[in-house]
Amino acid sequence: MTRLKTLLLLLVIGLAFNGPVVLAMSSTNFLIPWDNVNEGGLDTGTSTNFSMRDTLGDNASGTSTSANFSLSAGYRAPEGANVLAYRIKSSASTPTPSYSSFSNGLGTVVVSSAAGFAVGDLIAVVEDIGFSEFAAIGQITDISGTTITVDGFDGDGGSMSAVPAGGNDFVYRLTSNSIAFGALTPGSEHVSIVGTSVLTSIATGYSLYVHANQVLQNGSAQTIATVIDGTVSSGSEEYGAEVTGSTAFSPGTDIGVTTTQRIIQTSGVSSGSVSDKVGMIFKLSITGSTNQGSYSQTAYYTLTANY
Repeated sequence: MTRLKTLLLLLVIGLAFNGPVVLAMSSTNFLIPWDNVNEGGLDTGTSTNFSMRDTLGDNASGTSTSANFSLSAGYRAPEGANVLAYRIKSSASTPTPSYSSFSNGLGTVVVSSAAGFAVGDLIAVVEDIGFSEFAAIGQITDISGTTITVDGFDGDGGSMSAVPAGGNDFVYRLTSNSIAFGALTPGSEHVSIVGTSVLTSIATGYSLYVHANQVLQNGSAQTIATVIDGTVSSGSEEYGAEVTGSTAFSPGTDIGVTTTQRIIQTSGVSSGSVSDKVGMIFKLSITGSTNQGSYSQTAYYTLTANY
């Protein structure tokens, strides 16, 4: 509407002006028939110590808010807009190394081999793999030999041993988009881990939800029972997931992953410069009477701002 009013105003002025209209600049040898100040140049200027971002003719720019909405208007609105981003990754199928030393405070883990790891990867350090495992999630910032450093561990790191002794302690690269439990054995504890990473500048925080397209079922629509008592138990036919981390919602409780949307991670403040991370441990147990077949489901994650 603002642009339309401007065009009409210019048109009226042009019609009402009775004198000569000179739109061109000229000299003895040159003629510029029309000027356009929007052409050429850059919208960012820099020097050794300063940076300037300038815009000409940006109308009605700024931020407008109401009880439930916020509008950032103008050409440069994205530069100051709120950040709301996330990653959801599961353990990769590549060989997983064991580790000999872990420091939650320093954000380091010493692995048997750093092959395949890269700066920027999400990793999960897992102690005593199983339904009661401890897990710490971090994003790699440095790899020096076999020492991996992350931006800070979140999860169960404060309860984990500096030197693991269980023999079933591993570091997982979280770079995949799917999980696989493999061949199932009655009475065994089958687990797989997913890591979340949420980065936001929104002062009121965020909430992350999960739901599935269906319950865990095979091609004959035979299902694995969804956990309902808060604990997936070995020796029972049950399927669910536990979340761990400082921003985990209801940590320590195994929840069902069904078509009903469930909150798994939330915070009432911005994440700051380092993302908030949560480990989501999927758990599966079967019995001798569980129907055979290949079971599957698709899980969906939804991230929203807390406005």
